[in-house]
Amino acid sequence: MATVIPFCGIRYNPHKINGSLDTVVAPPYDVIDFDQQEALYRASPHNAVRLILGRQYDGDSPSDNRYTRSATTLDKWLREGVLSEDMKPAFYVYEQSYTIKSGHPAVEKTLVRRGVLVALKLETLGQGTVYPHEETFPSHKADRLNLMRACRANFSPVFGLVPDPEKDLHKLLQEAPRGAKPEWEIKEDHGISDRLWPVDDPAICQKLMESFAGRKVFIADGHHRYETACNYRDERRRNDSTPYLKAEKFYDFVLMMCVPMSDPGLFILPTHRLIHKQGLKAAELAAKTGAHFDLAEASDTDLYAVSERSDGPVRFGLVFPDGAKRLLTAKPAAAAEMKALAAGKSDHWRELDVAILHELLLKKLLDVPEQHTKTGGPIAYTKAVEDVLKRVVPGGDFGFGVVMRPTRIEQVCAVSETGERMPHKSTYFYPKLLSGLVMRRL
Repeated sequence: MATVIPFCGIRYNPHKINGSLDTVVAPPYDVIDFDQQEALYRASPHNAVRLILGRQYDGDSPSDNRYTRSATTLDKWLREGVLSEDMKPAFYVYEQSYTIKSGHPAVEKTLVRRGVLVALKLETLGQGTVYPHEETFPSHKADRLNLMRACRANFSPVFGLVPDPEKDLHKLLQEAPRGAKPEWEIKEDHGISDRLWPVDDPAICQKLMESFAGRKVFIADGHHRYETACNYRDERRRNDSTPYLKAEKFYDFVLMMCVPMSDPGLFILPTHRLIHKQGLKAAELAAKTGAHFDLAEASDTDLYAVSERSDGPVRFGLVFPDGAKRLLTAKPAAAAEMKALAAGKSDHWRELDVAILHELLLKKLLDVPEQHTKTGGPIAYTKAVEDVLKRVVPGGDFGFGVVMRPTRIEQVCAVSETGERMPHKSTYFYPKLLSGLVMRRL
């Protein structure tokens, strides 16, 4: 079963930072590009980007590099009181409210997602009750391991989903703050608000620990951080000078945001594809795909509907530079073909929209080379239908665009439980969790 415990969080001292709390937090490291890194550096001399993704310089050396500088910065901020460690172990209820656009023309809707920041006991993937769904890359894990070795801290939470069929965990998280105002409230861009309630009452903490008994945890985001934490734990155990002490150590746990799967604010965005391959015409689709897909003309409204609904048969929206738009709806023959194309995979994996897109539609029927579908190659990605419509134009970089449906949460869990990993860019959980909101020693 999943084991969670409260911990003494490291947090910013609002009286010691220059500016508001909004200026010191950052998104996850893996969505920060160079321009955003520079913007975060300018936002505040205490922005968490200096910890999670520091600048690199030509003169970096083994003794002076982005990782050693992060460690020096962490120590300095703790000494100066910019950061301080809470005195009592606590769980941290973390809520995000955000708006999404639905339909065409768009109508805005506000959603609220609430979870809890915990210290989760690490389990080697495939040997316990923690399940991944994405592939990881060695270079990313090496980078995070270097940071973890230098700083001995978790700066960003892994994002986990927890089954909650009776909605008891959801109810407990609604009640845990006991009506108190959030201790922190942060306004991000794009209408996202983040609120935080430390919960250190021993009785409530005990209820939260007990509520995880018998539950599984599915990693939604942060696979590299989780696997790195396992590698770091193993490394520390090998080097531990007191192996005879059986007590669990800080490094046996990882910082995780756990969200009940019953939470009405859970939201997965689809990731649409922009294909560089040139020459395909809408008029050719019937001959190339007709045996496996029903074909129909589409409007912009139809494309937006595809991106917002995941019920019914698999469906894609295709956009061409000449303005042509088509809907492709999978026939039963598509499922039969997938059994042959992905014979070693489970039915759950073969039924994924992204799997059918890459294995059947792109690779087999439309002749997009295999290495392109697996590594990204000439495929670009976007979260917005309007971006597909704006970028697939005459004389542009893209031969066609594919509007995707969102992956369902139950699909993530079903594939994870088989021990398989989903294809690249299958999920985008929105909004992202903040880094630097609550940190934890290792």
